[in-house]
Amino acid sequence: MTFEEMQAVIAGMLEVQRNLQESQLRDRQDILLLIEQSKQISNVQRNLQESQIRDRQDIELMLDKSRQQERMIDRLIGYSLSYEADKLDLEQRMTELERKRAERGQ
Repeated sequence: MTFEEMQAVIAGMLEVQRNLQESQLRDRQDILLLIEQSKQISNVQRNLQESQIRDRQDIELMLDKSRQQERMIDRLIGYSLSYEADKLDLEQRMTELERKRAERGQ
């Protein structure tokens, strides 16, 4: 093998090595970019999960308040019905007293 042939083989090998190094450098940059994007996506997911947890807690609080309001309405309806019953009972008593007074007055 002549000196020129050896030089050409070495130049070819150096070219292959340079191409390989450049490819590895691009791959490394791509990997770093993917890692950064992955971190950003992870942050977005974490924020979304935290937001969903807060929303779920808000919904649970609203449901609790709704249940409390339903119980209050039920109680008010019960009180209202009781009051009506008491009112009717008082009216009946008053009528009975007036009837008895009328009987005594005769």
